[in-house]
Amino acid sequence: GPKNARQKRLAIMDYDGANVQFLTDSGAIVLAPRFSPTGDRVLYTSYATGRPQITLLDVDRVRSQAVGTGAGGTMSFAPRFSPDGNAVVFSLTTGGNSDIYRRNLSSGAQSRLTATPAIETAPSFSPDGGQIVFESDRSGSQQLYVMSANGGEARRISFGAGRYGTPVWSPRGDLIAFTKQNQGRF
Repeated sequence: GPKNARQKRLAIMDYDGANVQFLTDSGAIVLAPRFSPTGDRVLYTSYATGRPQITLLDVDRVRSQAVGTGAGGTMSFAPRFSPDGNAVVFSLTTGGNSDIYRRNLSSGAQSRLTATPAIETAPSFSPDGGQIVFESDRSGSQQLYVMSANGGEARRISFGAGRYGTPVWSPRGDLIAFTKQNQGRF
């Protein structure tokens, strides 16, 4: 659309840009799509309710459902599929506090994996599905932590100056990619 009326919607296409198919309309802002390991579903964050909410879309049927919901006034965001596609980890904010949750997509069972007053977000499964890396400011600054995929004690893995965020495991599981932001002097 024109600069003053941009539209954000999800689309899929062939690798060469042909055969574009829109998956959402332009009725709400949609962000950060993630394909399931099998490619038949897409997780994304939608602002259709006015607050960020995770949505799971069945690509073949172009049918969606909310994922990662809680009591009124919650926001859910930063979703990632498990390697087998049967679960999702994400952030859920209630009362101004953001924690990491896991949801089984078959049963709908949802469990809270972290419970601190810190901001905890951007979870990502290890390739074997046994661990989760995430970012948290529980130490006073934004750092990276690893914990069991079922929750429990988290181990800090970043210690340098600056803020560490958006961690993602390498496909082999031996590395974690992340962004680092340093405060510069101007």
